[in-house]
Amino acid sequence: MIDGRNTSYEWQTHPTDILVLPVGAFEQHSVHLPLDTDSIQVEFFSRMVAEELDAALLPTLHIATSMEHTGFRGTFSLRPETLMQIVRDTAEEAQRQNFRFLIIMNGHGGNHALLPACRDINRRDGPLKILLVDYWTFEDRPKIVTATKNGPNFHCEEMETSIILVLAPELVRSERADADYPEEEWPLGQADLTTFGVGHLNPRGAIGWPSLGSREKGEAAIKAVRERLIPYLKNRIERLRKQPRYAGPGGLAIRKMLALDIPAAMRLKHIAGWNQTEYTWEMLLRTNADGCFVMVHNGHVVGTVTTCNYENKVAWIGMVLVDPEFRRMGIATRLLNHAIDSLAGRCSTLKLDATAEGKKVYDRLGFVEQGLVKRLCINVLPRLSGPPTTATRIAETDLPAIYEKDHGIFGVDRSVVLQALWKQAPDLCWKRVLDGQVTAYRFGREGSQFYQIGPLVAESDDDALTLTRGVMAQLHGRPVMLDIMDEREEFQHFLEEIGFYEQRSFVRMVKGADTYSGIRRKQYATAGPELG
Repeated sequence: MIDGRNTSYEWQTHPTDILVLPVGAFEQHSVHLPLDTDSIQVEFFSRMVAEELDAALLPTLHIATSMEHTGFRGTFSLRPETLMQIVRDTAEEAQRQNFRFLIIMNGHGGNHALLPACRDINRRDGPLKILLVDYWTFEDRPKIVTATKNGPNFHCEEMETSIILVLAPELVRSERADADYPEEEWPLGQADLTTFGVGHLNPRGAIGWPSLGSREKGEAAIKAVRERLIPYLKNRIERLRKQPRYAGPGGLAIRKMLALDIPAAMRLKHIAGWNQTEYTWEMLLRTNADGCFVMVHNGHVVGTVTTCNYENKVAWIGMVLVDPEFRRMGIATRLLNHAIDSLAGRCSTLKLDATAEGKKVYDRLGFVEQGLVKRLCINVLPRLSGPPTTATRIAETDLPAIYEKDHGIFGVDRSVVLQALWKQAPDLCWKRVLDGQVTAYRFGREGSQFYQIGPLVAESDDDALTLTRGVMAQLHGRPVMLDIMDEREEFQHFLEEIGFYEQRSFVRMVKGADTYSGIRRKQYATAGPELG
């Protein structure tokens, strides 16, 4: 740990992101305990915490809000607004110094202003989180306190006296002024301190029975705090590291995706570094508007999922995106479940191409691995020979025959997707014809980072290579990528020889019987992870 006895250089080089601020009080503690009692205790427990967490320890704030002790000379109190501003200023400075956690150890029950100040800072979801701790709630009082009399028992009483007998025995006077509460129908209690000061409960200042205090009880209380407070703080810090948002998953709602959501969806896509464009989202909405959903929070889109429903047989799930600030809230799982439920009773087979991170979610939902899809990219495509005479652009009149052929190879009718791709970039759509028969065809589209070629379907490696050489003649000098199916060794080898590199891979996954898998050996490149 580090504290005020360390140098600034030592604070710079200490790797902690946890800061501890002890807040005590300077107030009367009857006739036997010093004015600084609360500060002595909270400073001890704060140092304990800082040592256990290897944290940075600030000096104790000795004067806070002790208004209920007004009338007892020596008691000094800040206005609640002043204490709140001290918290705000300290938090701002801690944030500037890259601390992520500020543990405020409260040593006085009357410091009520700490709570709204800390709550207000936390709810703003800044990079710093505050943990406000009343250390005495960890003393395990029921096992230690022996007082059996009726009445309030919370100030310089048995427990507080016992702890100071351990921490600073030389400061404890011998006289003990126990409280003597009258029998009343409506006796005063701690909740009355807003209206009646401590002097109404006991003119000598003790609220309880300090005569029952002992060093043994103080040692037991300190031991209990150490055993219970440290695990509590470690647990809370771990929770905040995983999910720092004040509201957590609260307030989230799912609705259908609308065209007006596309800019927000593009923002999430951009954060993820994906290749899709606005046209991709528009295409997904046109093909299956009832199967695309967003998660919203306070009017902002924080998650997306899309589905392509092919003939009410196979549904392709894609574009599962979550705002980084809202991750680890189960948003992806909720969106997926919602999308799956929307397909219930219609599609018996669900498919997707999962990223390594997304696979963890899909595993839990019952998806199983089916194979790999490798993304091969090249930043500057070299020029090769132009497309041979057997390769020509796909004309609109060619589409019906290609749709029919694709139905058998892909397994289901995806003509609506192929038509959308052709309309977006007809110059990237080519076919190969031999002996009057289409032996290969490819589609393509422009992405935000790469031109994506796919789907690419071919009867043979030669057909696939022929169309790919055509791409090189057409898009030379530009960035290009293909998502190729596994076990296409010759095709992959050709791409790697001319400079393509494997950027990432996807795991093809399926849920339900894979009845409509088509002819996999003729599928060379997919249409993209969101389309299949």
